[in-house]
Amino acid sequence: KKNNLRAALTTSADISGAGRCRSHWLFKNKQWIKVKKTGYSRLIFDKLSPIKREYRVSRKLLFSSKQVKPFNQPDLFQLFFDKQKTYNQFPQFSAPTVTIANRTKISIQAACRQLKTMINRHPYPNDFSREIVMKDRFGAGGRDVYKFKAGESAKMTTIMKRSKKSFILQPLVKFDNVDIRLIYLAGKIVQTYFRVAKAGDFRCNEHQGGLLKYIAKAAVPAAVISQAKNLVKILNKTTALFTLDFMVSNSGNIYLIEGNTGPGLDWNLAVKENELAAQKLIRLVVKELARL
Repeated sequence: KKNNLRAALTTSADISGAGRCRSHWLFKNKQWIKVKKTGYSRLIFDKLSPIKREYRVSRKLLFSSKQVKPFNQPDLFQLFFDKQKTYNQFPQFSAPTVTIANRTKISIQAACRQLKTMINRHPYPNDFSREIVMKDRFGAGGRDVYKFKAGESAKMTTIMKRSKKSFILQPLVKFDNVDIRLIYLAGKIVQTYFRVAKAGDFRCNEHQGGLLKYIAKAAVPAAVISQAKNLVKILNKTTALFTLDFMVSNSGNIYLIEGNTGPGLDWNLAVKENELAAQKLIRLVVKELARL
C-alpha cells in the first residue's frame, strides 16, 4: 500500500489464463481472505518451478500474453534451475559436473569415470577430495544431496532407483563447511550472509540444519566479490532478483555452488537480526515491483 501496489496470492492450481486465476487470497484485517473471483495481474512474482508436464503447461498459459511479465526473468530461471546447465554456462567458475544418463549401475560408473577425467584435467585437482557428491539436478534446499566414497556405485544406483529423479555428480570440494550467499537486485548486491553446516554435515542449507549469519558486504572475501562481478558481467541482468552461492576451497580457490532466482527468506523469529534482514529484502523487492 505504501508503494501504491495491490497484491494477491494464488497457486498454480488456480491458473486460468494469461495473468489470470480462478480465485486468490487477499490480506485484510490481519488475516488471509479467499476471494472466489477471477484475478488478473500484468506483473507476477513467480515462485513456480514445475517439473511435471501439467504444471509446465499451466506456467506457459500464465505468461502466454506479452502483456503479462514475470518479475523473475525466465531465461535466468531456466539457467539456475538446471545445475548441469549452470555448469555448462560457467565451467570456469564451478566444480566439475556430470549428469548421470540413466538409473543403471553402468551409467553411474561411466559418469564417475567422466568426472575423474575432468578432475584430472582441472587446474586445481587438489581442491577435491576422493568423495563424490550426488545431487538432484533440479533440486533445492539441500534435499536429495548425498555423499559417497569412490567406488560406491551400487549405493548410488539404489538411491537413484528409489527417488526416480535426475542426478548430477560433482567432486566434494575441500572447504570449511561454510558458504557465502550474495543476493542481487537490480544489478547490485543488496544482502550477504554466511551459511554454516551443522556438525557432521557438509550441506550448508538452512533446511538441513545449517546456520545463517548476515554479514556486511565488506566482510565478504575480496576474491569472492571479484569472482561474482565477473560472473554477473556475463549474465548482464540489471533488473532481476537472484542469488549466487560460493564456497572457498581450503587452498583459497572460489567455486560457484549454484544460482537461484527465487531465494528463500529466513524468517527465524528467534533471531531478531535475521527477521529484520528478511523484512528489509521484502521491502526492496516491493520497491522494485513498484518501479516496474
